[in-house]
Amino acid sequence: MHVLTFAKGALAAFWVLALLNLLYPMGESWYLAVNLIAGGLLLAHIGEMMLFKTRLVGQPQPWLQRVQVLLFGRGLARS
Repeated sequence: MHVLTFAKGALAAFWVLALLNLLYPMGESWYLAVNLIAGGLLLAHIGEMMLFKTRLVGQPQPWLQRVQVLLFGRGLARS
């Protein structure tokens, strides 16, 4: 369980880094790398959200679950 908590914190820190990178760009090589990784991760989580659409609709708070899937993915959204 501690590994999942660490992974969730690491992903949250990465999303903060990606947002800060958009506002205050890092060096040339880091700027592109962070944006590509963030874009790929976001596309993967959007695909995951579409794949599990029926399960998310059945949740008590579907919008909160969708945001968690976008940020952390399906596996970490429940922990």
